Amino acid sequence: MTNTEKRKILQILKSADTCSVSNYYEALENIGDMKYNYGDYMITEPIDCREELKRLPEADYDLCCALLTMLLREDHFCNGSFDRRHKAGEVQPILDRMIALLADRE
Repeated sequence: MTNTEKRKILQILKSADTCSVSNYYEALENIGDMKYNYGDYMITEPIDCREELKRLPEADYDLCCALLTMLLREDHFCNGSFDRRHKAGEVQPILDRMIALLADRE
């Protein structure tokens, strides 16, 4: 999949009216960027999502994918956490950075 195609999928996800965990999972899997080994990218142990998200401003594309995967996995263990984080504005900046980094690669 090209970076342009990935960017379009992420933009659609970003502009969606609803925040569906399954839509995010599906999008990351479809673009081939789900980081099943997301823990390998993290610097805290146990993983501290709040601390890890502070790394976003300097994150490369792979770390952004890992951060988004981390939030999706957090929701698996703490049902509803992804929706809360989305409403708190913690998900959109990850998508924004991913889209910007993909645009830079074109």
